[in-house]
Amino acid sequence: MLIQPPARDIPDPDLDGAAPPAFEPHPWLRSGHAQTIVGRYWAVPRARLEATAHQVVLPDGDRLVVLESVPPDWSSAHPAAVLVHGLAGCAEAPYMVRLGVRLVRLGIRVVRVNLRGAGAGFGLARGIYHAGRSDDVRAVLDWLHRRGGGAPMALIGFSLGANLVLKLAAEAAAVPAPGLDCVLAANPPIDLAACARRMAQPENRLYDWNFVRWLRGMVRRLHRRFPELGPVDLDGVKTLYDFDDRYTARRNGFASADDYYERCSLLTALARIAVPGLIVHARDDPFIAHEPFERVPRPANLALELLGHGGHLGYLSRRPWHGDRRWLDARLAAWLQAHWALG
Repeated sequence: MLIQPPARDIPDPDLDGAAPPAFEPHPWLRSGHAQTIVGRYWAVPRARLEATAHQVVLPDGDRLVVLESVPPDWSSAHPAAVLVHGLAGCAEAPYMVRLGVRLVRLGIRVVRVNLRGAGAGFGLARGIYHAGRSDDVRAVLDWLHRRGGGAPMALIGFSLGANLVLKLAAEAAAVPAPGLDCVLAANPPIDLAACARRMAQPENRLYDWNFVRWLRGMVRRLHRRFPELGPVDLDGVKTLYDFDDRYTARRNGFASADDYYERCSLLTALARIAVPGLIVHARDDPFIAHEPFERVPRPANLALELLGHGGHLGYLSRRPWHGDRRWLDARLAAWLQAHWALG
């Protein structure tokens, strides 16, 4: 199926391999909350990216829908990238589409993943995605490797998706992931317990409430679609911690939210990542703590750009860089261009 969102295109990225400029927030958007909220809702022309939808079958019978965009004249000698969205996102999230446009223009084959039940994949999976389901991303990587004829592949994740791609890259040190060449992560929640504590702070109540409202609606819709999942009781669930303790943990083999957070965080895993990579995070991200990045061991091949500003996936810059003020989009594309020596 060909996907053609009815939207306008974005300017050419015009990446030239130059050293990236330091991120300077727009003077009207200096706080992390402003960067996060305006970055999410800023009304600009929506990027357009043609894609073909495919289903990827998982070992337990659930299926994912992925959107594949192939540049003209692409061959197995050229690279590919798998993009993974965050909580409450999907393959059509604006940040996924914008980066996909840039990468396709660089000659990179792009696969945007709908995690279990997300986007066009609703109704094809009885399970839900969470921060530990790296095997689902591995299934997509394996699928693309079979289709791509051995092309080098990048994993790129945003927020919860960033946790997933880093987790898989760490696991690949012991169980290789064929074709995996590098990993990029934007605002990954590497310490899930610290993020839950941060989310519970009064100034973050609106974010917490929005995520929980979305999760409750998603789960109720899922159980209506699959009555065999049984009844679901989310009464009294008011925080992300409550939801993870009441639903995520119980439905996915964890003893509690604390057990889920401990087993799926990356506090010791980052050190095992053997492929080159980049983590971008902001100290003023409202709900993903920055302190763990300063103390967690990581290898020299995994660069960290811990910025003073940027919020959560905001990074709206003072000056345009490579087409617009979306600094993060250009930074990730520029890193891949340099890594693969693309023209």
